[in-house]
Amino acid sequence: MAKFNSKTEKRKPTTINKMGEASFELTPKEELVSTVLTSFLTKSYYESEKSIVSRLQAAAGKVDPEFLAKLALYAREQAHMRSTTHLLAGEVAKRVSGKEWGSRFFKRIAFRPDDMAEITGYWTSIVRDGSEAMKIPNAMKKGFKGKLESMDAYLYDKYKMNTRNISMVDLINLYHPDPRVNDAQTVKVKAKDFSDALQASKRIGAKTRARQIGRRGYVEVSIIEALIYGLKFERVGGSKILEQEMSEAGKTATTAREKKAAKKEAIKSVLNENAKGMPYFNLLRNLRNILENSPADVTEACRQLTNREKILGAKILPFRYLTAYKEIEAFAGRSYAPKSKIQFESGNSRLGTSKQEKAQMILDALNKAINVSCENIVKLQGNTAILVDESGSVRGDGGGASLTHAFSNTRISFIGELFAAMLMQTQDNCYCGLFGDTLIRYDVANRDLGILANAKEMHRIGGRCGGGTEQGIYDFINDAVKNRVRVDNLIIFSDDVIGNSNRWYGKRGDTRSGSFQNLFKEFKRLNPHCNVMSVNIHQTDGKDVFDKSLGVTQVAGWSERIFDQLRSATEGYKALIKEIEAIKL
Repeated sequence: MAKFNSKTEKRKPTTINKMGEASFELTPKEELVSTVLTSFLTKSYYESEKSIVSRLQAAAGKVDPEFLAKLALYAREQAHMRSTTHLLAGEVAKRVSGKEWGSRFFKRIAFRPDDMAEITGYWTSIVRDGSEAMKIPNAMKKGFKGKLESMDAYLYDKYKMNTRNISMVDLINLYHPDPRVNDAQTVKVKAKDFSDALQASKRIGAKTRARQIGRRGYVEVSIIEALIYGLKFERVGGSKILEQEMSEAGKTATTAREKKAAKKEAIKSVLNENAKGMPYFNLLRNLRNILENSPADVTEACRQLTNREKILGAKILPFRYLTAYKEIEAFAGRSYAPKSKIQFESGNSRLGTSKQEKAQMILDALNKAINVSCENIVKLQGNTAILVDESGSVRGDGGGASLTHAFSNTRISFIGELFAAMLMQTQDNCYCGLFGDTLIRYDVANRDLGILANAKEMHRIGGRCGGGTEQGIYDFINDAVKNRVRVDNLIIFSDDVIGNSNRWYGKRGDTRSGSFQNLFKEFKRLNPHCNVMSVNIHQTDGKDVFDKSLGVTQVAGWSERIFDQLRSATEGYKALIKEIEAIKL
C-alpha cells in the first residue's frame, strides 16, 4: 500500500456550459488569452457585447498588470487584433502607477493615432462609470506624448478623426506633444493664412519655427500647430488610400465617362505610387474596385498581392483572404449572368472574356497569397482527422447571426472552415468532417481546388449539417470507439460549446451517447497517444468542454499563429502563455 507516492487526483468538470454539458472553467489567464484572440468585442451568439466586456474586465482583475500589458502587445503585434488590445490597455492604465515600463508600453501599443483615441475613449468610459479618478495616468500621458512626437505629418493628416468624439486635436491637447521635436512633422501653409494666425494668437508665434521655403508665399509650420489653429495646409505625402483617392477624383468629374476615367486614373496612381506599391490590406479590400474600374491594372494588383515580403509583413487575419475571394467570385458571378436566354458561344458574358480572365487571375493570386501565409504549418506524423463545427452558434441561425463583428458578413464558421482547409492542404493522410446535427465527410481529394475554394465549398456543404446541435461530433467519436479506429491526430475547430447528449440528442436511438466527457474518455482510452488539439474559434463564458488532463492541446485565435502550437503539442495555453510572458516590456 502506497503511503507517500499517492495517486494524482483526476481532473473533474466544475461547471456547466450553455448547452448543459459538464465543462471546465479556464484559469483567468486562459480565459483572457482565448477571449482576446477570438473577439472583436461585439455581440456573439451566446453573449452580449456588455457581457463579453464585463467578463474580460473581471478576468483582467485577477492577473498581474504586467501580464495584461504583454498579452495586449502579443495580441496587437502577433495575432493582429485591435479592439481587445484597447480594452486591455485601459485595464493596464488602472494599475500602472509606479511601473517603470508603463510609458514604454503605451508608446508601443499605439500603432496608429486611432489606437490612442480608442484607449483614451475606453479610459473615459471607466471614469464615467465612476470606477477611477478623472486624471489620466502619467504612464499613458508620457507614452502617448512620445508616440505623437515620433509620428510623421502623414499620420496626423490621415487620422484627423474630426467626426469622432476624440479627434486628433483632442489627443494633442490631452498629451501635449512638443511641436518642435520632429522635422518630419512640418507642412506647407499659405503665408497669408499663417500671418492671420500669428495676429490672432501670440502663443503660436512663440512656438513656431516657421520660415520662408521654396516658392514665395508659403511658410513651413508644425502640423501640430496647423491642426490646433485650423490652418489649411498642403496635402501630406505617404501611402495613398484608394477609397480617398477615388472619392477626390470623382468630385471634379461631371459626366459618367469622366468619373470612370477619374477612378481609373486614381487606381493607377495608388498602385504605382512608389516601389512598395499599395498598402496590402487596402489592396485586398479594393480588388473588386480594380477589376471593375481598371481591369488593365489587375496584373499589377496581382503582382503586389503575391509579393512574399508584403504578405509576410501585412499583419492581416487569414479570413480576410476568404472575404476577398468570395467578393470577387460573387461579383464575377453576377456579371456573368446574361439577361437573355439566347446566348452564342462568343458572347455569353456581360463581363467579357478579358474581364473573366482578369477575375480568375485575382482568384489565383489570392490562393497563392494564402499559401505563402500558411507555408510554415507543420506536417503531422500519422493520420489526421479534422472536425469543423457547423452548428448554429458559429454558423448563425434563428438565435443569432454569429458574425465576427456587426459591420461584417464574415461568420465565425468561416474561420473554422478556412483553418481546416489550410490544415488539410498541408497534411498527407486526412479525414475531414463537418458536424452539426449530423456528421458529413468532406472529400479531402478536393485539395486541388486550393485553400480558399475548399473553405467556400466546406461552408456550402456545412449548411446541410443542421445547426441545432453538435450531434455530429458524437457521431465521429462514437464511430471511432465502436470500430476501434486508430486516430493519430484529432484537430477540432469549434466554439467548444458542445451539448449534453442526454439533454439535446437521442433523436436516433442508436446514437444516444450520454455525457461528452465519458465518451471522450473512452476515445482517449482506445487512442492514448492521439494528439488532440481543440482550437477555440470563439471563446464563450470562460468555459471549455475538453479535459486537458487527457492530453488535449487547447488553443484559441483567428491568426495563423495557432498552427505554431502544433509544433509543441500537449502544451497549448501553457505554451502560449509562456510565449506571452517572455515578451520584454
